[in-house]
Amino acid sequence: MCGRITALACSLLLAACESTYYDAWEKVGAHKRDILIDRIEEVQEAQVEGQEQFKDALEQFRAVVNFDGGKL
Repeated sequence: MCGRITALACSLLLAACESTYYDAWEKVGAHKRDILIDRIEEVQEAQVEGQEQFKDALEQFRAVVNFDGGKL
């Protein structure tokens, strides 16, 4: 029971902090949608970078083991 109350209190506190955060940014001219769009763009860029890193690692692996495709 105590754990549920603590979880509820933490959830309410985080929600209050989040709305305060967005309210503060809105007062300076940055709307919530703009902040979220920026975050999405950053995640998309990170995903592309991750794909490139994976591709590079795969090419290096193939060079080391001399693998040129085939049946699995």
